[in-house]
Amino acid sequence: MNRNPDIDTDAFQSIGSIVGKMVDGMKRERAWDGKTITKNGVYSGISLDDYHGKRDLLDGPSISKSALKHLIPAMGGSPKAFWGRWQFNPDHIEQDTSKALDFGKAAHCLLLGDEVFEERFALRPKKAPDGREWHHANASCIKWVADQKGKTIITLDQYERIRRIHADAKDYPIIKAGLLNGRIERSMLWKDPETGIWLRARPDALPNADGVYADLKTSGKFDEDFLERQIFDAGYYLQAAITRMVCRGLGLPFETFVLLYVLNDDVPDTAHVEIDQFDIDRGERVVRWCLKTIRRCLDTGEWPGARPFNDGERRIQMKVWAKDRLENFLEIEDRREAA
Repeated sequence: MNRNPDIDTDAFQSIGSIVGKMVDGMKRERAWDGKTITKNGVYSGISLDDYHGKRDLLDGPSISKSALKHLIPAMGGSPKAFWGRWQFNPDHIEQDTSKALDFGKAAHCLLLGDEVFEERFALRPKKAPDGREWHHANASCIKWVADQKGKTIITLDQYERIRRIHADAKDYPIIKAGLLNGRIERSMLWKDPETGIWLRARPDALPNADGVYADLKTSGKFDEDFLERQIFDAGYYLQAAITRMVCRGLGLPFETFVLLYVLNDDVPDTAHVEIDQFDIDRGERVVRWCLKTIRRCLDTGEWPGARPFNDGERRIQMKVWAKDRLENFLEIEDRREAA
């Protein structure tokens, strides 16, 4: 009998149940054979490029968190904006990279060791190959970049900063305790039976048993307000939700989703935080809405654009601060004229 009405004993899992899920999940792990995937499971051997960019990796359309923020109206998206960027669309636009994104990728690679750094990144020399100062318009610099054959280029200064970040992170208590231990370069793939759309998750390290998923993030500051806004702006709540949904579909344990932050600063720092369970719940509701919306758009061939202000039915107004500023100005001018 449950003597504490605030505790749901049905929510607890026995050790045997957790181990059983772990063993069942291990059975589902398989090495990718290079062919189109048709079965749910955990796969090894899928490169990051294929995971994100191979259109026929799976036998149907698939989503991960990266593109969904362009679909969700509450995040400024629309079906039209999503379709134009979605990898499943053969005419999608290619997304531009950024220095911050390149740095994050390089830090991720060096800190986790989940990829061979030399295969994906190139260190840009301080001087141009012809001995002059490096400049993007220098012919020898242009040739050097072309010779890297699409590798992401980072500077020596960036590389040294990442080394300092790594030195700080490796002594962080929960990393020393094994937060990132587990199987790396694993892709978790599950087809939603309701919509036929695949969900993709690729955790930094697949936990062997405890269901604690962690993702490494670089951040320019550790201000709490900034980090809380990033949960929404960067779609981290969606990432956690998709991971939990895929785990449930594959019969794998899921306990929590941890964001492990490293500070992109001359003085490195490391911190971590768990995403609130209720935000993950909200994320699941949003992902379910996304799946249904994408399915409907695929079936009809229509991808509506943004419809702000209830498709124009509501009038647009100035923000309260703008109204107040104008009213204060007018009141001052009225008093001045009256005097």
